[in-house]
Amino acid sequence: MFNQIKNLAGGEIYLITSLLLFMVFFVIVGIYLLKLSKKHIEVMSQLPIQDNQPIAYEED
Repeated sequence: MFNQIKNLAGGEIYLITSLLLFMVFFVIVGIYLLKLSKKHIEVMSQLPIQDNQPIAYEED
């Protein structure tokens, strides 16, 4: 299997690019999830079961 990957004759740039895009996407999503405020996560977790109650962080 690895011999097929080695003998791509110029196609390895697509493999490397797709791997980098995959890794960058999931690193960015991971950082975003770690930086979310706990209040926002709590509000969003209650959203499907609320009965038209005002959202606390939108009351300005």
